[in-house]
Amino acid sequence: MSLSSENVDGRTDKVTMPSNNTVLILTAPTASGKSQVALNVARQIPCEILSADSRQVYKHLTIGTAKPSPAERNSIPHHFVDSLEPDEAWNAGKFSQESRRITEEVFERDRVPFVVGGTGLYVKALVDGIVEMPEADLELRERISKRHEKEGLNKLAAELQKLDPNASQSIDLRNPRRVMRALEIYYMTGMTRAEIEKKTSEPLPYRFLWFGLNWDRGKLYARIEQRVDHMIEQGLIDEVRSILDKGYSKHCNALQSVGYAETIDYLEGKIKREEMVELIKQNTRRYAKRQMSWFGRDKRIRWIDIGSEEDLDNAVMTIVEQYRKSL
Repeated sequence: MSLSSENVDGRTDKVTMPSNNTVLILTAPTASGKSQVALNVARQIPCEILSADSRQVYKHLTIGTAKPSPAERNSIPHHFVDSLEPDEAWNAGKFSQESRRITEEVFERDRVPFVVGGTGLYVKALVDGIVEMPEADLELRERISKRHEKEGLNKLAAELQKLDPNASQSIDLRNPRRVMRALEIYYMTGMTRAEIEKKTSEPLPYRFLWFGLNWDRGKLYARIEQRVDHMIEQGLIDEVRSILDKGYSKHCNALQSVGYAETIDYLEGKIKREEMVELIKQNTRRYAKRQMSWFGRDKRIRWIDIGSEEDLDNAVMTIVEQYRKSL
């Protein structure tokens, strides 16, 4: 196929790409520059970007999820960005099903699917296949939620550790939503998460070129702090207030994520503004650490060392060159 593609320096060259069943993947922790790299790669390779970010899929959550701008999304096709209302369900099983369908459609258009995001379970669901977890049992969920209010998180976490030790090691036991969902799955199915995942769906019949951005941890944490300050300046507090004013519950899944939960606590007067900002930074650093641990276990990722903003351009060239060599 032959398409025009704009280079990082702004030049536009004629790029000829034969048909090729290779899926590009770019993963890295939050605030690592994934979107910037992906957009510049897509200006040289005819890509469509599939967002593997569990929060960018929701409408109205813009500042706190650092979504690509409308202009960027108009220049490069994006999937799973601004697709759902905040109170709609979205999980790894749904992502696996929909991303597989879209991947096939992208190949039919003679373009390259480019999976970009930091939600490790979503990427694994696409690459390796994953069983669809059971849909929510609202009555059971309500019972577990009431237990959480009455008995506290520590008791539920201890119960999960006894019932499903492996699941309790793979999730953040300080996150009530994740603990309650794990218990819900166990009581709905009578099986541990590992037993369910043995029934995993088939992996995709494509080749994968999987890249990761490997930042020095101290420098990444500095970027996280800068990003949080920028989000506050952009109007994160007003964004959260607007979402709640639209009638969405503060308990909906989309608003339980880092940045939104802390801002809701501030708006309700539970914490001061300075505490809110520091908590967002702290919890984002913790989230990034968990992301690095998750991706660090996968030996298929080709890591690109990043020491500064300038190295992101080198990452673009590395991905483009290795993709072209794979043809």
